[in-house]
Amino acid sequence: MSKINRSRTDLHELIRNLDARCRARIAGLPDEARPPDSWAAVLFRVRKQFFLTPLEQIAEVLELPWEITRVPGTKPWLLGVANNRGTLLPIYDFASLIEGAPPRVGRRVQESGPDRRREAVRGRERVLVVRQEDLPCGLVVSEAVGMRYIKNGDRIDEITDGLGPSRAYVDASYLLDGAPLPVIRLGRMMADPLFNAALA
Repeated sequence: MSKINRSRTDLHELIRNLDARCRARIAGLPDEARPPDSWAAVLFRVRKQFFLTPLEQIAEVLELPWEITRVPGTKPWLLGVANNRGTLLPIYDFASLIEGAPPRVGRRVQESGPDRRREAVRGRERVLVVRQEDLPCGLVVSEAVGMRYIKNGDRIDEITDGLGPSRAYVDASYLLDGAPLPVIRLGRMMADPLFNAALA
């Protein structure tokens, strides 16, 4: 019995040491694909507005789940919860949250049948899974364009108009292909009491 326990302990220790060595090695290696003096961002669209957000804030990008269970007594922008590989993931409608408008996703899901729903899932809407210490959450966006490298020297302190309530979470804009795009801090937005006040 002690031999089995020792074998398990040795194996776990070996895995931990290997993991630590790999992390240390990766941390010391330069990212050959990343241009110098730049940072990685996710480019996405909410209705007609494009945003950038730091890549490290996004855990993954998902297709809109087929099954979203509504939570009674909550704000309309909390679409409900979905099963993401065995973990309950709260799903919020980003546009409704920052614009105050009724969620388009919610209306479409309620009004369409199974065949229309399957077709809708193939659309451009995506769920950005935002990293959090406690529980990750999903934000439905109109389109997740992809990852971009942004040069630090392309920062613009001036912020474009028309961002509505999302302006509170934007510090600056950065030029991308010659156009200024706001950088939204999703971590700050998630910490906002308004965001967490999901109860109606």
